[in-house]
Amino acid sequence: MNCDRLKLISPSNEYKEQVLEYRKIFLENGDSFDGCAGLEDCETYEEWLDFDNRLSKKYGENYVPSNVYLAIRISDNKLIGIIDIRKGLSDFLYNYGGNIGYSVIPDERKKGYVTEMLKQILPKCKAMNINRVLLTCDKENIASRKAIIANGGVLENEVPDNSHLGKSGTIQRYWISLKKRYADKFVGNRANSKLKTISVKDNYFSGDIYFYNFIEVKDKILIPNGKCIMDNNYKWLEFYDYSSRVKLTAIYDENNEIIEWYFDIAGEIGKENGIPYEDDLYLDVVVTPTGDVILLDEDELKEAFDRKEMTKDEFENAYKESYQLMNKLKNNKDNLKEYTDKYLNQMLGVIKV
Repeated sequence: MNCDRLKLISPSNEYKEQVLEYRKIFLENGDSFDGCAGLEDCETYEEWLDFDNRLSKKYGENYVPSNVYLAIRISDNKLIGIIDIRKGLSDFLYNYGGNIGYSVIPDERKKGYVTEMLKQILPKCKAMNINRVLLTCDKENIASRKAIIANGGVLENEVPDNSHLGKSGTIQRYWISLKKRYADKFVGNRANSKLKTISVKDNYFSGDIYFYNFIEVKDKILIPNGKCIMDNNYKWLEFYDYSSRVKLTAIYDENNEIIEWYFDIAGEIGKENGIPYEDDLYLDVVVTPTGDVILLDEDELKEAFDRKEMTKDEFENAYKESYQLMNKLKNNKDNLKEYTDKYLNQMLGVIKV
């Protein structure tokens, strides 16, 4: 699919007549104005543009602000669709509506535009700190379902359509994780690096180890305490255990001295197209070279829970996984160092394991 056919832009007066014509066509067809921020209620373009004032009066305490975008076809400047990002999830949106709504003008449907619109809107969600995106569709809306799945949507469940949004009587709820990080994330990005991989099965770990040797770094990475974790000739070992929910990254400096061991608590560790990934669940545990064990990013986890990006069970399980890990790591720094040093040396060709 050509992903350069459309551009998403904020509404402007340039597209006033096309938006009003869009409204007219949808009303004549009896179509649903999904993602249109109440366009069906507005007689004028200027009234429609007053999103916050108008919609907050309509929905009261259930109002959730949104960013609205026009999907414009680049070749002829035609309005193809309208899509919006809801900045939070009310109870209604959590159960039925999701974070994103979208629609496409009737004569341009079944051409792959919804898939393209979703692909372009997801980075905007990420920029708004929405890291887990909920999308919903009517069970019989095959085109919408395919577009969601094509963008990484995973079906959580089906619920009765008590709000009568669709035709089938059933709403499907899909989640797209924007916290999914792949093992090849640095290939051709940020640094000139050497990459090696091995598969391992021993008493402590079963999975794949990815080794990065950052030969030349474009922009070194400093963490909030001022410590550098990526610079010229630094090394990272990433341990992907597919039966676990913890991913370890061992970070070494240019002298092959450990900087820290960083444990990501993951919702899932898996593999797509042969590339390992972790679906991050916010909480992280760090072990310092002196053996201190530190829990990080509790605020991010709490904010995600407040945004309804995770269930109470997921929230509690993240803490449970973290505390169990911290107990294992306490007073265990020397064993940890011996273990990761062994694979560092193997990757560097110093020893064979």
